[in-house]
Amino acid sequence: MINFINNQKNTFLAISAMVTGVIFIDIHGLIVKYLGGEYSTIQLALFRNTFAIIPLILLLIYKNESSDLFKNLNKKFILFCFIRGSCFLAINILYYIAINNMEFATASTLTFSSTFFIVILSIFFLGDRVGIYRWSAVIIGFVGVVMIMKPNSSIFSYYSILPILVAFLWAVQVIVLKFIPDNFTTGKIQFYSLFSSFLGSLIFIFFTTGHTHIETNTDFLILSLIGIFGGTAAILFIYSYRLIAASKIAVFEYLAIPSSFILAWIFFGEAPFDQLFPGVLLIVFAGMIIIWRDKNKKINKPN
Repeated sequence: MINFINNQKNTFLAISAMVTGVIFIDIHGLIVKYLGGEYSTIQLALFRNTFAIIPLILLLIYKNESSDLFKNLNKKFILFCFIRGSCFLAINILYYIAINNMEFATASTLTFSSTFFIVILSIFFLGDRVGIYRWSAVIIGFVGVVMIMKPNSSIFSYYSILPILVAFLWAVQVIVLKFIPDNFTTGKIQFYSLFSSFLGSLIFIFFTTGHTHIETNTDFLILSLIGIFGGTAAILFIYSYRLIAASKIAVFEYLAIPSSFILAWIFFGEAPFDQLFPGVLLIVFAGMIIIWRDKNKKINKPN
């Protein structure tokens, strides 16, 4: 009975964290789109990677992990964190360019192709065996992506390729994470990955032009919220996945699709029905197949 209650509590907490994280990541994107016309993409990325340290430091203090940040490090760990940080920086830049040049919901939906890239990369780097169900899901998902991009129509934009690159880079950092030993805590991994992203964005600031001087404290506060919301969302996603099995919580990630659509419609008057449907349904359906298949594999796996 106690185990049942604890499981129910963990499930509730995991779902709450995931839903909150989805809303936060969409709010972070809305702020980027709102300020995209005033400040450069590199500036936005710098604020994202600078102020994301605030929720991370709070987590480290809460978990009492701050004293271990600089202990038991090795070159392989630093290299993997550098790769993840570089992926995150590229993700920030590409995603910000995308959402500032196309409909917010469309760009967000296309990033869900990361699930299919993870399946493919797992074959080559993790030695996973992929059967007919997951291959079918990958094919269905990419058909959905093509239907949204509409490459042969007048509404096609080369900017729609950027969210696909974002999805690929997200898949790369997921695979890299698999190579980091379990003895390194989530907080430590995030700290060094975030530091790499911050360092990269700082270098870009010095070697690029077109940046705008921040005139008001209000703008500075709004820019800092990009990092706070984005960083908190990342922590909430990790928290939810560590509470319960991924197969039970992954489906709630897809709430980001209606969430981004509704928020973009409210704040920017965007309603890209014609571009999103029916491709978005294929992407969600394919994702469900992968989640279902992964769940069944764990159930049938011998102890």
